[in-house]
Amino acid sequence: MAFWKQQTRVEPLIDAYFDRCDSCFELLGKAMDEYFGNGLGEAFSKFVAQIHQVESKADDERREIEHLLYGKALLPESRGDILGLLETYDRLPNIAETIVFVIHTQQLRVPESFRQAYHDLVNVNLETYQLVRKAVTVLLTNPKATLHTTKEVDQGESRSDQMERKLITQLFQSDLETGMKILLKELILLIGEVSDRAERVADRISLIAIKRQI
Repeated sequence: MAFWKQQTRVEPLIDAYFDRCDSCFELLGKAMDEYFGNGLGEAFSKFVAQIHQVESKADDERREIEHLLYGKALLPESRGDILGLLETYDRLPNIAETIVFVIHTQQLRVPESFRQAYHDLVNVNLETYQLVRKAVTVLLTNPKATLHTTKEVDQGESRSDQMERKLITQLFQSDLETGMKILLKELILLIGEVSDRAERVADRISLIAIKRQI
């Protein structure tokens, strides 16, 4: 980690934390493939449980990093940057868990006519997660090169916003019962929250990178 120079004590924990978050989103992708392909069944329920377990482990790892950082494992400025980044990033695995939890507990069934549009929205948000994950790696290795990667995150968030608006409009123009429209709209917004939170992480990354160049 060139960004943190010789302060290596915390690096393995940070790497493990981000890897755990990656696993959470890998599982989210598989869970949503299962959901749109086969509906609410035992396989989807297992994915829900796995995502919960991984998200909980990520929380434990984050707390361990914070404990180490508060113990002055890094210089004060670097410590504040990492703590701020972790605080913002941690909202990503949390929303991944929330998406599948809401589907599972509310037993939501997306009508066949909307299924592909929902699946496409999920994929765009998973791609945006990958973009912000790349931005984190760039920040930790070469802070001066973050501008391009954070712009990619912004573009992913914009694509998601456009898809959300279009899908919500189509949903409320349909003949579905009003209550179902509202529930399905909330699912759209939850999925889109991945890219919204990714954009906030990208903003944090940009600020850290700017500080490093002053």
